[in-house]
Amino acid sequence: MSTTTCSLQLGGDPNDARNLWVQPADPGHRPDGGINNKKDPVETKLHTAACSGKVTLAGAQQAIVTDWTTALSKLGLS
Repeated sequence: MSTTTCSLQLGGDPNDARNLWVQPADPGHRPDGGINNKKDPVETKLHTAACSGKVTLAGAQQAIVTDWTTALSKLGLS
């Protein structure tokens, strides 16, 4: 795995300080406006796909650390 940390949902180290920060809300997000951060559902979809065997855990990890905005499409999950 690269030196970039991986999402906790995908096996990232819960003791690594780089994983222990609050993700800011997306720009323009309103408190009653649904999901707080667009990265969260990507992490959840990758986690679900890895657990169900649709993708390998290593593939999901690599996709999210490379570019989370394209991770789902690169793995055929979008």
